[in-house]
Amino acid sequence: MKKFFASKWIALVMALTLVLSLTTPQGHAAQSCTVTFSDPTVTVGQTFTVNVRVTGAVAIATVKVNYDSSYLQYVSGDLGYGYPSGNVIVMDKENAGTGNISFSMTFKALKAGKTTINNYENSIVDGNGDPMNITPGWSTVTINAPYTASGNNNLSSLSISPGTLSPGFSAGTTSYSASVSNSTTSVAVSAKAADGKAKVAVWGNTGLSVGNNTVTVQVTAENGSKKTYTITVNRAAGSTGGNTGGNAPAPDDTPSPSPTATPEPQVTVTLPDDTQLPVSNQLPEGVSVPAGFEQSQLEVDGQTLPTAVHQDGGLVAVYLAGDEGHPAGFYFYNEKTREVQAMTPVAMSTGKLTLVDLPQELVVPQGYTSTLMELGGQQHTLLVPDDTEEPNHYIVYAMDEEGKLGLYLYDVEQETFQRYQFTQLGDAPLVLAEMEEQPQNEGFVFTLFGHEIRTGWSNSAMSYLLVGVTALAVVLLVAVIVLVVCLVKARKALHLAWMRQEEERQRRIIQGTCLSVDEILAEHTSRNAPMLEDRDSRTLPSQTQQPTPETIEVSWQEAEPSQEDQEDNI
Repeated sequence: MKKFFASKWIALVMALTLVLSLTTPQGHAAQSCTVTFSDPTVTVGQTFTVNVRVTGAVAIATVKVNYDSSYLQYVSGDLGYGYPSGNVIVMDKENAGTGNISFSMTFKALKAGKTTINNYENSIVDGNGDPMNITPGWSTVTINAPYTASGNNNLSSLSISPGTLSPGFSAGTTSYSASVSNSTTSVAVSAKAADGKAKVAVWGNTGLSVGNNTVTVQVTAENGSKKTYTITVNRAAGSTGGNTGGNAPAPDDTPSPSPTATPEPQVTVTLPDDTQLPVSNQLPEGVSVPAGFEQSQLEVDGQTLPTAVHQDGGLVAVYLAGDEGHPAGFYFYNEKTREVQAMTPVAMSTGKLTLVDLPQELVVPQGYTSTLMELGGQQHTLLVPDDTEEPNHYIVYAMDEEGKLGLYLYDVEQETFQRYQFTQLGDAPLVLAEMEEQPQNEGFVFTLFGHEIRTGWSNSAMSYLLVGVTALAVVLLVAVIVLVVCLVKARKALHLAWMRQEEERQRRIIQGTCLSVDEILAEHTSRNAPMLEDRDSRTLPSQTQQPTPETIEVSWQEAEPSQEDQEDNI
């Protein structure tokens, strides 16, 4: 009986182990996200903003950074539920659903040099509350020293025509002399500043009178300091000794030129053909930002430039006045390299697209390689199929006429564009990676005896099935436990009844209660019935010599008491 119950318990434990292995699904691969930072270039004393973007299907993001307080001073920031503490900043935000999360931090530059804002710790989860695989980033801040205007007010060359200077020109020599004929009434002065930002003014070189005339050359440096070079020009007398030329005003009476304001140097950018053009410091009248962009400002080299910033994609555009080979308009601007690229529209069946370089945070899908190719008359980064010498299609990143960004499939043969099936316009650049990471099409995955098994069932269907199987397993377990308890109690009850019968029999024997032959035979038969059944097939030799129960005659006679008993009774 004990072996029977032990085997039942072992079978029950094995069944429960099997059920638990079936109801334990294999965890899906964690989703990925990327933390990116802007890399500003600023000037000492300038206040600037560092933008932080967590790209992916993010539900809650906690981003921690630290910085060198000798270079930067924290001013404010859009930190969500986060806070600054010393040289550590904690940024914490929660999405209503899932998607990208953005933060911003404002600093003041304290001294010149390069410093890094380090992203040393992150805690980011998806919509299911599962931790995500994180690609951290950092911000490199370049701090330039305050601009110092040049004080160079020297000349690099000086000459007159007609005439020859004496002594020969030297930047450190400020006084010269020259002689001209009586017929010369003016001289041309050629004076070039050593610094291109310095200004040169000349007066007293016309209306020369006979005798000495003072020609003044004044150099005004960028910082406003002045230096004066003088040339004494002697005009020869005429044959009559009179003055045949006009009278020049006396040097003391020569009016000084009014000082001119030093213009600020323009910020220049580089086009793909290495042409450099200045960025307009204000938008022309009647010019509006492109669709999908918002008007903003950008601090570059101490100047505030008007810009257009895309609402979703983080693209920045500046306005260029253009030249003969480059039309005026908005150009995509790279803050790190100060390079620009024209916003080139290309035609498609339903309108026009503006090609944009692939974002750096875009995860390249399997089977494709990112490469630089010419499309629409310009070089762009495209996705090209692997192992194909002449591909029939490319995947490009573009913006439609409403300013929405997305991936498009370009047909090389038909020269047409259509939206790429895994990306929806208006979504973040990482939509493709997010779609690949979703295990919706993989079906339910579970492990059985160490082997991975994939099914075509959806997670919701498997969830209902597992709940049902688990409930059934619980019911079966309860039923087995109840059955075992009932069997144990029944066995105890039978054993107790037998013991009571045995006690009664022993009591009757001890009390001397007479038993009839029939009672003895009935009790003997009930106690040995199982043994008699097992021996039905066998016949012992002694059995043939014993008489049947019917031939047994038993007679009971009362024995006469012995003499000792009689004496005891007396």
